[in-house]
Parts: sequence; C-alpha cells; structure tokens
Amino acid sequence: MSEARWRECVRYVRSSMENAVGALYVREAFAGESKRMSDLIGKIQEAYVETLEELSWLDAESKEKAREKAMAIKEQIGYPDHILQEENSKLDQEYAHLNFSEDRYFENVLQNLQAGVQRSLRRLREHVDPELWIIGAAVVNAFYSPHRNQIVFPAGILQPPFFSKEQPQALNFGGIGMVIGHEITHGFDDNGRNFDKDGNMHNWWSNFSAERFKDQSQCMVYQYGNFSWKLAGGQNVSGINTLGENIADNGGVQQAYKAYLKWVEREGEEPQLPGLDLNYKQLFFLNFAQVWCGSYRPEYASQSIKTDLHSPLEYRVTGSLQNFAAFSEAFRCKQGSPMNPEVKCRVW
Repeated sequence: MSEARWRECVRYVRSSMENAVGALYVREAFAGESKRMSDLIGKIQEAYVETLEELSWLDAESKEKAREKAMAIKEQIGYPDHILQEENSKLDQEYAHLNFSEDRYFENVLQNLQAGVQRSLRRLREHVDPELWIIGAAVVNAFYSPHRNQIVFPAGILQPPFFSKEQPQALNFGGIGMVIGHEITHGFDDNGRNFDKDGNMHNWWSNFSAERFKDQSQCMVYQYGNFSWKLAGGQNVSGINTLGENIADNGGVQQAYKAYLKWVEREGEEPQLPGLDLNYKQLFFLNFAQVWCGSYRPEYASQSIKTDLHSPLEYRVTGSLQNFAAFSEAFRCKQGSPMNPEVKCRVW
C-alpha cells in the first residue's frame, strides 16, 4: 500500500530543505527547552562516569580515558541559531540559486539533487565547520557523531512522550534521559570505542580492557540473536548487526535510571499520578517502553530484520530490561522468569 501523497511530499521537502523547514517548525511548535536539556545531559554524563566504577572488566587506565571522553562530549540542542535570525543571510544563500515551480515536480527534484551535489563538493574546499548541524531541526531523532564526539538533539524530539516540562520527571528521564544515555553510550559501543575524545580514530584501550569488551559484548550478541520475531516469519534478530544499538539501549536506560534516582534523592519522590497504580520507578520504565511503541507490516518486518542496525522495537524494550535488575525489582519479577533471567548481559 502506497503512503499518503501528502506524507510523501512533506517527508521529501523536510529531508531536502532541512533548515527552511526547521525554521518553520521551530517558530511554530518548539517551546525552547535548551537549558533544561543541557542540565539533563550533564546529569546523564555524571551518571555514566559513576557507572564506570561498577565495571570490573575495565581497568583503571581505560576507565580514566572513558571518563575523559564522556566529559568531553559536545552537544547541539534544538536548532542552529542562524535559521531564525532575520539579518543572517546564511539561510537565504543556501536556497538563493533554487527556482522551484509548483507545477514542475520532476524538474524540482533534479534541481534539488544538483544543488545537493554542488553543496557537498563546495565543502571539499572549505575548512571543517565544527558548528555545522548534521541534521535538520524538525526531525524526531537524536544522533552521536564519533568523528566529532558530539551528541545532537533536534527540536523535533524535544516533545512528549520524550520530554515536556509539564510531565513528571520520571517520564522525562525514562524518555529523553534514556535517549541521552543511548547517544552517550554510542561513543563506547563496538564502533564508537575506536575514536578518542577529540574524534580521532585512535586506540585508547589497554589490551586487557579491549579483550574484556569483546567478552562482555558476546553475551549480548547471543542474547539478541536468540530473539525470534514472529511478525518476520519467525526469523531471528542478528545479534552481530544490532550489537552497537543494543549496547547503547542497555547503557542508556541504566544511566538514565541512575540519574533519576539521584534527582529523587535531591528533590524528593514525585506524587503518584491520579488513576494510575504505578509508583515513580515504574513510571520511568513505562515511558522507556512507550518511546519504542510502534507497529510494522509483516513485509517491512521481514526486510528490516535483515537490514536494520536496530533490534525490532519490542526487543529494544524487553532485551534491555531483561538485563536490568532494577526493572525486576520495580515490577517484582520472579527470579528465573522471562524478564528476570538468571544470566544478565552488561557492557556499560
């Protein structure tokens, strides 16, 4: 079944004119929560550094290097400032040579492709811009760049269920807090670990810790590789292809939970929401699961299980929480039950 035409058009314009669409979105819908996000990022970074001390497989030398890298991570939140500045010609220049027509769709596409190629070629002769945004503001996603050691949170993701100043902090930490932890952990997954705090490909690991990293990772390769996805005809998830994302999911939820508990220690427990028989710890995990709520058609499932670097949504939730004792405690899962297995995997 084809996608609705308006959705196809919106997606195309958003991806090919990121800053123009980003400016429209920010003016119309972004509440401007950059400071709150920056505070949250600091709390998750702190939780990650504290978590390092719990890891017996990482030696002191590598722990110190990991700490330095985590604290050196740069952040971009919301949108690049120039897209809203009236007197800044940068945005106008980006589209000055384009001359679109509303009744010449194919010609518009060709013109846009040509402009994109020219833009890429121009950058080959320019100095690297460390302030350049790698994604538009209207995108519901987040990113980690190993070459920049940078995390990016566009304005599009800073909304419920991920984040809102109106919702309980348990939901914010379980939502955007987990995403922050996920992106930070990408700096230390099977790919990101090859880059140092300055974004250079450099082996900062001791031989001891590098070998133990492989051992710890193998547990997750086996765990996720044994998930059989009924919607994809019973095919198994590739534990190898999805390893980086699985490491990030597991690390992200654990760091966000640690940071939330520290917040509760300082600010006190949040009141229960009326009509819900769930405490604040359970709400944290509920929103973690809510963030990954979605549906697939079987045809898409059969394709994505072979190509997607992420595990299927349901296993992004259950896989991470099977490994997290705090979840079993919050929901009183019996030892040896599916959500509280005897063997738990952990990298970070």
